[in-house]
Amino acid sequence: MRLLRVLAFAAAAVCSAAAAAQGEHERRLAAELMVMAGDLRRLQSNSEPPKHREGLRARLAGALSSLPLLLRRAGAPASAAAPLRAAFSQSDWRALAAGLNALGRRHSFEPGALIPRAATPERLRLGEAIHRQACAGCHDDQRKSPRDAPAADTALPAFNLFEQSKRTPRAEFAARLLIGVRGDRSTAWRNPFSDLELGALLAYYEKGKQN
Repeated sequence: MRLLRVLAFAAAAVCSAAAAAQGEHERRLAAELMVMAGDLRRLQSNSEPPKHREGLRARLAGALSSLPLLLRRAGAPASAAAPLRAAFSQSDWRALAAGLNALGRRHSFEPGALIPRAATPERLRLGEAIHRQACAGCHDDQRKSPRDAPAADTALPAFNLFEQSKRTPRAEFAARLLIGVRGDRSTAWRNPFSDLELGALLAYYEKGKQN
């Protein structure tokens, strides 16, 4: 327990060199673009239940509505969002995918600070502690399903994160952890975890024991 407190303190105190080099606004923009591209691939696959597709569309619409602000904060022209929003409004998934890929090349996500080099016992213990404290309340429900499948009648289900870490490209999963975790009013709803802590979560979902 003492070790976990020491690691958590270090995580809060240490600023990631990669994040500092890329800039936090630029990194969040790059992560959002990668997640949007991943959601669009799922939507294009036609393999999702109707409710899941509805949720993906809603999430893409929300991301596109906030994209101009993310672009401005990252020092990029907000006008780059206009053709993407037009493609979405016309359900032109091919044009939207091309636009996201082009923008993603200009703002590439650098996940190195989040991806642990080794799943050490200390890192796995920290990841497990964070999961139990912040994630298990929603995502553990999916682990109780005999088929490990989220409800088809839920638009945005809480997926099994252990399974998602195996099905999702590693960089995209790291991006989803970065922008998908929400804090509370005290953190202005921002992700409350440091890179070290998010990296520990990623290691736990990849290598930890699923109870």
